[in-house]
Amino acid sequence: MGATGLGVVLVHGFNSSSEMWEPLCRLIGSDEGLAFVGTLPFAYSTSLWTLDARRRIPGFDTIADSLKEFLDTEARPFSRLVLVSHSQGGLVVQRHLARMTAEGRGNDLARIDRVVMLACPNNGSEIALSLRRRLVRNNPQERELRPLDEQVADTQRAVLRDIVNAREVTPHTCPIPFSVYAGETDNIVTPASARGTFPDAAVLPGDHFGIARPDSHTHRTYTTLRRLLRLPPPSRTKPADSTSPADPTAGEDAARSDSYIFPDTFAVVAVAERIPDMEDPAFRRTIVSQMRRTLSPGSGFSAAYKEHPRDHLVEIVERCRSHRDARGALAAFRDAITALRPDEAATTELRELIGAHR
Repeated sequence: MGATGLGVVLVHGFNSSSEMWEPLCRLIGSDEGLAFVGTLPFAYSTSLWTLDARRRIPGFDTIADSLKEFLDTEARPFSRLVLVSHSQGGLVVQRHLARMTAEGRGNDLARIDRVVMLACPNNGSEIALSLRRRLVRNNPQERELRPLDEQVADTQRAVLRDIVNAREVTPHTCPIPFSVYAGETDNIVTPASARGTFPDAAVLPGDHFGIARPDSHTHRTYTTLRRLLRLPPPSRTKPADSTSPADPTAGEDAARSDSYIFPDTFAVVAVAERIPDMEDPAFRRTIVSQMRRTLSPGSGFSAAYKEHPRDHLVEIVERCRSHRDARGALAAFRDAITALRPDEAATTELRELIGAHR
């Protein structure tokens, strides 16, 4: 396969192996319309536990660094890549992208056309959680699969800010479209968790494992992936030439942006949920609607509905954090609540909390 081909890197999930991709690889290999595609299954160590004192179960950072070397070496012949992940594999891919932009290697990510995540536990998996905590106590991978894991949340914020909502390729940003799918009958990773806060999310038939193991060329996971693989590379822009005329206010805007510190999500939520009527779904939807009217039409703000008020508020505030104008989005959240419930003590406290971080 030459440099003109498209490499599809396949990243498996927890307690699985690269062999899980064999059905998909066979379908791609027998599809004349995808003759330009080469499949690259990526393998890493994962298990429930290890009894060998000489061995350890690697954490996500270690696996992400292994994926980086895999892309630099095994995937080197390909000028274009698509990363396809299943379950925990999606968290590994996100950790890799976040570490790359943090290291100033955003330009190296420009050959990635798209990320496709199948049944990724973006908000964790609660299946057998109490049992997992007792039986798999020291497994670093299992810990990050738990709901509301802080490091997973931090990684997702970085990916939304520096990858999904990025505008240009720089050392610390690279726009890469994400296509995120939940399994229709998946009870291990619920559709709400699989969709997370990603804007391009949908549902495919199958349970947690069936979604990633299409059995024919007509299976909807395969037809969807085939469509995505045949899309042209995304259009990306490079930073403007430093010698071109600059906006005289740009430096001031950048300074203000760089000095902004986003408040702790759970501190904001703890105050917001005390505001009367916050338990009413219609009230929370009104807040989001007012935020959309306040923000510019092209800002792309969205927040998936969550049934539990606290979960919904976390979703809204986290979407503010990952927004391209995080400060403006959070101010829109504050102003929407102020307009609806101006005289409440909790509203005043919320204004003070957010105002202290302006």
